[in-house]
Amino acid sequence: MKSIYTCPYCGAKSFNPWKKAFAGGLRTKGKVCMECGQHCVNGVASMIFSAVVYIAALVVVLLVYFKGNSNWDYVYMVGAVAAAFVLCRLFDAFFGPLVKPIRNDVLS
Repeated sequence: MKSIYTCPYCGAKSFNPWKKAFAGGLRTKGKVCMECGQHCVNGVASMIFSAVVYIAALVVVLLVYFKGNSNWDYVYMVGAVAAAFVLCRLFDAFFGPLVKPIRNDVLS
């Protein structure tokens, strides 16, 4: 895949969508830039989107658990969580900038 996202430290285009999708949030270690060796993560927009999507998935799981009455209820619950994971990774891959992590052990 072609690298199309820039590093917040050096400005080099060293991140492709696959690598950016799994870079993690602000409090994670992130992924290392191939040019400068610094760690980069997804920003606040990623955290907000993930929170909203996972809360919606939790609501769906609880509704299906308490109101569902078919043999497929557990499949629906697993599907809701899997869909939330995939949606969050797609959002991370294509939207929002990469930023510097806020962890102290990464910055030193």
